[in-house]
Amino acid sequence: MHTKRLDEFRQLEELEKHKSLSKEDELRLNMLELQLKHYVLKTHEMPEQILPQCDKDAKLIYLVRDGRDALVSMAHHRKDIVEPGTDFLENLQESIWAPLGSYFGGWGNNVEQWVKIADLVIYFEDLIQNPEREIMKLKDLLDLPEPDLDKIPTFDSQRSGESHFGRKKRQSLSQEEKDAFSAKFFRSGQVGGWKHDMTEDLHKKFWKKYGKVMLKMGYLKDGSLKIS
Repeated sequence: MHTKRLDEFRQLEELEKHKSLSKEDELRLNMLELQLKHYVLKTHEMPEQILPQCDKDAKLIYLVRDGRDALVSMAHHRKDIVEPGTDFLENLQESIWAPLGSYFGGWGNNVEQWVKIADLVIYFEDLIQNPEREIMKLKDLLDLPEPDLDKIPTFDSQRSGESHFGRKKRQSLSQEEKDAFSAKFFRSGQVGGWKHDMTEDLHKKFWKKYGKVMLKMGYLKDGSLKIS
């Protein structure tokens, strides 16, 4: 859910306490109240940046991924979408160093801060291998109704569909251009892709900085995953 919608709801709610709303604002407030009755806030940011926008009893679910795959994906995303034409390896090196808290605080710091407060940690690798099992974990935590497991989207269905990300900016694009964007946004969805994209030198630098966090989360240097 976009935070602007939540901000608008809170502004109207606060305004209502001090003065009567116009008919238009009242209708808008009622509509937002229905939309936000159950809302999900998805973020890459650090906890201190996002928790003030959440209810105090909000459930926190953290999706963790092998840091090497995560940063390779981020470097490609910057090269293909955020800053087209930038150098992939330069982007990857910068994402490893995460200077001045950039790149969402740095992979390891982001993981450590969220994991210690999360109500549920889901591994990307488990989600890819067994999405039904991971979805049932969400159901139990959030007391949700029985899910329709037949409607779980696959990576291919997302890649070939109309992604909602950046939709307004892409309304004027041709279908071919939209398909090209989706192919870049949903690039591979694979586990272990870092082995092909991360140089040995960058892997050493990554492991020197994040090795302790990787091992703590069960990610081994050879690419295997061991969760205790």
